[in-house]
Amino acid sequence: MVKRLILLTYFSLCVGSLNAVLYDCVSGLPVNSTQLRIYEQRNNTEICTVDVKPCDPEEWQRVDGSCNNLKYPSRGTHRTPSSRVLPLDFSPNYEPRKASDGGDLELVRKLRTDLLSSGKVSEMKLTQLVSYYLLFSIADVVAIHDITNYVMKITYCCTPEGKKDYRCTPIKVPVHDPVHRFSGISCMNLTRPQTFQTFGCLDNGTDFVRVAFQTPLFDLSNTYNFKPGFSDRIRTFKNGLLKIETAENGYLFPESDPNSTECYLNQRPQETRCHKYVLNGVLGSNFLNIHFYRQHNKIAEELGKLNPSWNDDRLFFTARNINIAISLQILLYELLPIILGKKNLIRDGIICEDGGFRDVYDENIPPQMSDEYVYVNRWYHVIQEATMKFYDKDGHFVKTYPMVNATAHTGLFAIDDNFVYITQGSFRQPSGAFDFVIDSDMGNRILDGAQRASDVGSSDLAKGRYFGFPPYIKYKEFCTKRSYKEFSDLKDSFSPERLYRIMQNYKSPSDIDLMGGLWGEKYVKGGMVPETLYCLVVEQLKRTIASDRYWFERSKRPHAFTKDQLKAIRKVTIASVLCWVGDHVTEIQPKSFRTISSKNPLVKCSSSRIGKLDLSAWKDSETCKQ
Repeated sequence: MVKRLILLTYFSLCVGSLNAVLYDCVSGLPVNSTQLRIYEQRNNTEICTVDVKPCDPEEWQRVDGSCNNLKYPSRGTHRTPSSRVLPLDFSPNYEPRKASDGGDLELVRKLRTDLLSSGKVSEMKLTQLVSYYLLFSIADVVAIHDITNYVMKITYCCTPEGKKDYRCTPIKVPVHDPVHRFSGISCMNLTRPQTFQTFGCLDNGTDFVRVAFQTPLFDLSNTYNFKPGFSDRIRTFKNGLLKIETAENGYLFPESDPNSTECYLNQRPQETRCHKYVLNGVLGSNFLNIHFYRQHNKIAEELGKLNPSWNDDRLFFTARNINIAISLQILLYELLPIILGKKNLIRDGIICEDGGFRDVYDENIPPQMSDEYVYVNRWYHVIQEATMKFYDKDGHFVKTYPMVNATAHTGLFAIDDNFVYITQGSFRQPSGAFDFVIDSDMGNRILDGAQRASDVGSSDLAKGRYFGFPPYIKYKEFCTKRSYKEFSDLKDSFSPERLYRIMQNYKSPSDIDLMGGLWGEKYVKGGMVPETLYCLVVEQLKRTIASDRYWFERSKRPHAFTKDQLKAIRKVTIASVLCWVGDHVTEIQPKSFRTISSKNPLVKCSSSRIGKLDLSAWKDSETCKQ
């Protein structure tokens, strides 16, 4: 009773006052007293609501994502509901949709092994940095709570106990599986996606709405920690700097918590480093997150030298503003043109050909990530080379290491010179190929150390069904505005061999899973990804650019860059980031997403071919203003 009175008193003080307002995560509206009472009774007020302080239209971009949209202040925070490109398609009780004949769709493990070959094929023109950076950018808008749920919490779905738990959706392994008919494994652990119903924010029977435990903005939320109050824990509150530690091997890392259970693959007692407030995730995103964390401090230090009178807040938020812009400049203008096609991106308004400003903000579009965008990016699992090659600072090969053993394994970085080895390998080793072959480790032991057997492709297919995605052809129709009724209607979208495989596994075009279609579809002209993947990624990026009030290319936003400042951002590449904050990176190829060649040779970091961040454009010409 006392707790309820406190909450109700807090609510009455918040609404209509100068204090913070408690918003409902689902609706995006201030919580009314009735709803607050229900949440309090269910003991889920903290997860179903978000506290938003009054917005200042001219303030810096908030770390928690609130007030990005002044019309919908809570949209942009973590737990902002995801959007949908197409309506849900479920059987009753949110079970996976049925096949066109009324029966069950084919087992996901059988589909994966039939539609994707298993082995190793390298993309000799691109480096490991491609998959690392894609993971890094995706992790900025996608949390791993669903994965954590079945890896660390509900681990019994393949046991009799799991059959009684509605949350369990185990992957059945066929008797004649090409791998596990020899291993005796007949099941892989998996759970349902977590929704607002899961946490009691919506009643069962209402529309399925996934919880997104991440800000739906490209804002380096893993670097600066988007959780309420957590960004204060990583700041020193001096000179705009983030807290940083020197590890056992002498290299700089975010603050560590040696008692954390997040880094479950750490080999104790020698491996104890585990980020305290920064995400400990898959290797690619973890690796680059550390570099952007370091880069923030480099930027803040340089800004402090240029502007001695700037206070801590101004240095911190200016450095963060620049850091976010650099991450997006690299993604949109350096990486995506390679894999999506530069001409395509210019045509569709994703990148600017002239490198100038663009002001396309629309306050009526709230910041949200579509479930489809999050999902189709999982296609990039097929390009991951899971055997990492380690190189020393002089470029000499040292050893190989399985990438599947590096997830939530931050302690690995701080042992010997492993972080140097991984950094050097990132721009020396070729990527996995953009093809129809998945690395054996990805297809059979992606969660090595946590589960006996785990197939990322089978999980991807299963998740698509439990996300309620309509069939592949519905998305094809959305993208092309054409109708697809017969398999013959798809002959322009698949090679004869890939269409044959599709027909062997699906009875009708209306049965094809979204990911199953992507695994066979022809690539977009001028790019290296399936046509429908390109379409759904572009759909999201258009909305993101239009809905983000702080988008770095806008001239009409709070603390917008000047023309010279934006020009300085444009010169930064992934090579210049690694040269600036990478350990022992003294030479690198200028186009580091591409492999070393005669046209893209290793050069000294001091070379004019390596774009550098020139912060002189941020020198305050006015009297020191705070």
